[in-house]
Amino acid sequence: MEDRASSRSRCPGLDRPGAWLVAAAVLYACWLLELVLPTGLSVVDGYVSELLADDQPHRWLFRATDSLAACCLLLAARGLRGRWAVAAVLVFALATLADTALPLDCAPSTDALCRDREAAGAVSLSHHLHQVTSVLTFVGALAAAAVLERGTRLPSARVVLILLAGTGVLSAVLANQPGAGLVQRVQLLTVSAGLLLGARVLSRGAVRPGDGPPR
Repeated sequence: MEDRASSRSRCPGLDRPGAWLVAAAVLYACWLLELVLPTGLSVVDGYVSELLADDQPHRWLFRATDSLAACCLLLAARGLRGRWAVAAVLVFALATLADTALPLDCAPSTDALCRDREAAGAVSLSHHLHQVTSVLTFVGALAAAAVLERGTRLPSARVVLILLAGTGVLSAVLANQPGAGLVQRVQLLTVSAGLLLGARVLSRGAVRPGDGPPR
């Protein structure tokens, strides 16, 4: 009786992975605040990571929202079934935390001196490692999308996976070139959409994502 009473007294949904995925999706999309904040960065050419750079005025806001998104993902992972789903979300979450903890020194898309420092290798270890953590973040998100598509066979999940893979290829081709920022923003919106889709699938209880490895 006590166990039942205690379970009923808990806030419903607080420990559900779907709720944490929704929170993560919203927080992960908070970079959209750049549309109303005077960042001085180009949404077409600049990378979203530059919003978190050490010399940016709103860096703490964007670092906080990304960190909170990662924490929500960690909480969601605790309630997921299937080792592949858990592994993919954990990689995504931990890489996002590392991405936030290892920011860029400056914004190369708008700062010529920053570009010169990058070319000369005169940037911090954090700046160098940020490129690695960014790749790992994408790998985690892509793996999670693959697990979702495999577990649901939903057309919408397939669209998310294709968009992520496509923007990943384009990002590699357009690295530090005009248009790279726009491609990355499409990719980030797709990630948030994928998280929302995952939450919807979990709420319906129609699938157990992660019961097998991604194809």
